[in-house]
Amino acid sequence: MTSEITKRLEGHVYVLVSPVCEYIKIGGTDYAPLKRIKEINSCEPYKSLGPWSLHDFRQVADWRKIEYSLHYTFRSKLVISVAGQKELFAVPPVEASRHLEQIDDSLVLKKPKIDRMFQDQDFSIFLGKLFRFTAILNWIDLQGAWTFSLFPATNGGRYYTLNIGSHEVAFATVPSNGQLPVHMIHMDRLVHDFKEVSFWVRNRAGCLEDDNYATGLYRSTSVFFKGDFDAALEFLSLNGVRRAIIAYWTEALIELQERGSTSLYSRHHNWNAVAELKKRIIAGRL
Repeated sequence: MTSEITKRLEGHVYVLVSPVCEYIKIGGTDYAPLKRIKEINSCEPYKSLGPWSLHDFRQVADWRKIEYSLHYTFRSKLVISVAGQKELFAVPPVEASRHLEQIDDSLVLKKPKIDRMFQDQDFSIFLGKLFRFTAILNWIDLQGAWTFSLFPATNGGRYYTLNIGSHEVAFATVPSNGQLPVHMIHMDRLVHDFKEVSFWVRNRAGCLEDDNYATGLYRSTSVFFKGDFDAALEFLSLNGVRRAIIAYWTEALIELQERGSTSLYSRHHNWNAVAELKKRIIAGRL
């Protein structure tokens, strides 16, 4: 019974901002912020002050406790001029973020995996580059439609898996017996137009497999190769790679946004890892 109660307390605390509102909204939810933001943007009194988007967030073991703590901390800044609400505060977003960063580690879900990610410097540098390179953080509100998992047990173990909708768009395997990691990045088939990419991939025991997923968009390609994370960074720098990735990922994300779909893998999404990556990227530390 205790574990069931604990599970029910798990959820998210979030800070929302709007381009037409001078205040921030601090709230909590026991389901994905993607769904909660849609609700907030469709009902008053928040609708008239929106559109609201995700500034910062944490997935925590007791969201009501953290939400109450934040509301109590900023109680003197509560906005009383907007009727029908108790979650608008006259506080700079960065100040609210600082308080999210101070949440007790024991309440932050999946913290050991996040620590492990940053203990491996080559891995965290690569992730920072991948997130910047693909502009995936421009779709921060759409988390749950795209998902990022750390050190899943898939196929003998991976460093990470990134899904958009129902299939993988990037992963790296954890090597065994001295073997190199296998990397996969899914992209538009226009990558075939850049012969340098094909040559590079084949020199690293890799291949390009077209239309690898039944649920993938038309004209897609999965690129596989072996190498360490320095090699993966080199791959991202090849001419044509970014164009092909963004062409596929952006179209796939737009389709999910239009359908309002979430991923089958949303329960595996590591919200706190994304929050930490976002913070370090903005600070220029990745």
